[in-house]
Amino acid sequence: MSHSTLIYRNLECSTSSEILSFLADKLKDEGFAKDGYKEAILKREVEYPTGLPAAIKIAIPHCDHTLVNESAIAMGILNNPVDFQAMDDPSITLDVQIVIMLALNEPHGHIEMLQKIISLIQNSEDLKKIIEAKSDEAILEVVKSYLD
Repeated sequence: MSHSTLIYRNLECSTSSEILSFLADKLKDEGFAKDGYKEAILKREVEYPTGLPAAIKIAIPHCDHTLVNESAIAMGILNNPVDFQAMDDPSITLDVQIVIMLALNEPHGHIEMLQKIISLIQNSEDLKKIIEAKSDEAILEVVKSYLD
């Protein structure tokens, strides 16, 4: 499954909604997501949170494939973490610093991509490389091996 990867570094956001809105808007501006994508992402995050615990916490927001024109992943790297609720226990709040927003146009694409992201977050060295990267290329170097 091929997809484009959009990377946004050094983001200053104070809430999860802010980072979610930012990334969703970018996906729509670039033509990957349809009208209603951002609303669906924000609504879904409230009902089914996407924070994942790791050495550096990650959130993986996504929504229905019907709101996607063409598959893409938008990665936001925050200067300061924002609070997301944990996927497996919404009563737990995680300080998330990497947001990987999935815009996938295949019905089962999310499960496959989720497994790839899980192997990435199990590697704390690579997560550190993402956070410390000084260029988009450096981040792509790291994530390519997992997400392609």
